[in-house]
Amino acid sequence: MGLSGLTAVLEISFTIVCVLGIVFVIGIARSTRGDGPTLATDQAALGEREKTWFAVVVVLLVSVLVATIFFTPYGRSAGSDAQVVEVQGLQFAWIVPNTPIKAGRQVEFVITSKDVNHSFAVYNSAGTMLFQTQVMPGYTTKYVYTFHKPGTYHVLCLEYCGVGHANMQADLKVEA
Repeated sequence: MGLSGLTAVLEISFTIVCVLGIVFVIGIARSTRGDGPTLATDQAALGEREKTWFAVVVVLLVSVLVATIFFTPYGRSAGSDAQVVEVQGLQFAWIVPNTPIKAGRQVEFVITSKDVNHSFAVYNSAGTMLFQTQVMPGYTTKYVYTFHKPGTYHVLCLEYCGVGHANMQADLKVEA
């Protein structure tokens, strides 16, 4: 599925969730008005209504889970032809190898920290964040991403890591 197809699926899913949410809120508002059963008059009817609302909430939550679970970026495995880029974070620099990255191929970033928590965030030339992941000392973070266009991508640290935090930047070169 291409990027435009994914965008369309996300927009449709978001619209459906919004419509269901509005219907849900209207249903709650309508159920709290009028001459319906009260605690003093009919506890059995209130119990049935509560079971119905519980079922509606469970169905909505399961629907949202099913609609979004396949877009979760974590847990993806890199393919056998993926490029592996080992990155180290330390106060106040990213150590990124100079080897160029090929556009259109998966890149598995293997990221470690030598000292404190960092946040590895990659931006395109327009300043749009493409992805971000936390990096902690003592752990290896892996993130799989595919750059679709050649160019220079900018890496920033988004986790305050000390007085030189603003200088913690690097570039990734992506070739065709």
